[in-house]
Amino acid sequence: MEHPKRLGKYDIVQVLGEGAMGVVYKGHDPGIDRPVAIKTIRKALVQSDGGIDLAARFRNEAKAVGRLSHPGIVAIYEYGEDDTTAFIAMEYVQGRDLAQVLGATPRLPEGTVIRFMQQLLDALTCAHRAGVWHRDIKPANLIVTTDGLLKVTDFGIARIESAALTQMAATIGTPGYMAPEQYLGEAIDHRVDLFAAGVLLYRMLTGRSPFAAESAEAVMYRVLNRDPEPPSQLPGLSVPASFDPIVARALAKAPQSRFASAQEFRDALAERSALHIGTAADDATVVASLHLPLRRPDGHPPSGAASRPGSAGPSRWDAASLAPMEAALTRFMGPMARVLVREAARTATDLGALQDALSQHIPDAADRARFITLIGTAGSGFGSAARPTGGSAGFGSGGAAVGRAAVQAPIGAEVVEHARIALSRELGPIARIMLKKALAEARSPQHLHELLAQQLDDPAQRARLLDALRRQPG
Repeated sequence: MEHPKRLGKYDIVQVLGEGAMGVVYKGHDPGIDRPVAIKTIRKALVQSDGGIDLAARFRNEAKAVGRLSHPGIVAIYEYGEDDTTAFIAMEYVQGRDLAQVLGATPRLPEGTVIRFMQQLLDALTCAHRAGVWHRDIKPANLIVTTDGLLKVTDFGIARIESAALTQMAATIGTPGYMAPEQYLGEAIDHRVDLFAAGVLLYRMLTGRSPFAAESAEAVMYRVLNRDPEPPSQLPGLSVPASFDPIVARALAKAPQSRFASAQEFRDALAERSALHIGTAADDATVVASLHLPLRRPDGHPPSGAASRPGSAGPSRWDAASLAPMEAALTRFMGPMARVLVREAARTATDLGALQDALSQHIPDAADRARFITLIGTAGSGFGSAARPTGGSAGFGSGGAAVGRAAVQAPIGAEVVEHARIALSRELGPIARIMLKKALAEARSPQHLHELLAQQLDDPAQRARLLDALRRQPG
């Protein structure tokens, strides 16, 4: 199709996305010299088969967000129309949507999960206080900026209290994120957003949907009739049990059994984090964060305090020494590389651990190998300066070798990667932690296999793992 050179007062710079309903452009506001995103809808499509006025829904988005002012909500600047197109000019946000992030990293680190949830719930608190309910909270409608901030977008089906458009069918939404009352066409309120936020929490903690099924009908049946398995009880994962009651309350079938507000949901997550100060042993994925002290508002660590899981203190790595690592990861992860490097640097206590943590974000094995090669060829860029500034690695005299020396001799990198894949099939994400511990002791590939097999209690599972390990390359 032919794209316009201008919409309203905005110059069209490029196409960001295109679908059946319209196009999203990057534009430029010449009046104040700033970039904007321009979402359009073709007027020929103002009436859908279901009789829902799409143009009205489009105006509803402008009206809904126009009432809101919050850093976690993508701002809308203007609603406009020309002869063929209705459009919304909004804040241009550089980053990726959370669906893309989860596609590359299905299960996020606990600290990232907590931070994203806090930002989402803060934004929902603002919206709900203004009488606006989003009704379609899902990863694709959440943008992660290059600075790691979460911003809510796409209020196109938002419900505004007292607005005429609220008579729109309650069943609009996304299967798997819709609350039971949305499926049933019952009266809804802000708690449908809290249900969807609970689905998102479960998804980020476990790497899977709580109501996953092969069809939309089967998803609906599970939402209406089944309670998902608590995250801590899922096999192969290491989700702290303290998340279970929070998830269960957010996903309650009856609205009155859920959190009363987004703020209450946020407070429950904050309390969960506070309860686990100094008890990171029940979450092996954040053991390394125990070496990073908490910081008071004045910037000083409290006496004798342990790190809070998922909320580790500021990275002690020199920013300049992380730049080559970020540059290498950017080739594979784009702008998210900066966020991922900062997140990993909060807990990594040596270069090998940092490299290992970052490589897990690259889903393709060949790309992962190229990333490791890039790190290796950077040479002096990751030399003596590339260490945490202050403090010891915390793994004892032999621990510093884990990640580089233990991988290189006598155990080859291909052997380690093969072992990681085989162990992950049996244990899930915790395999990386188990592999790192085994590498600290292993004297040969055969010894490594024995150490890994010892991590499995079930004889059949142990035999299966050993068989897979023996089919290693080379």
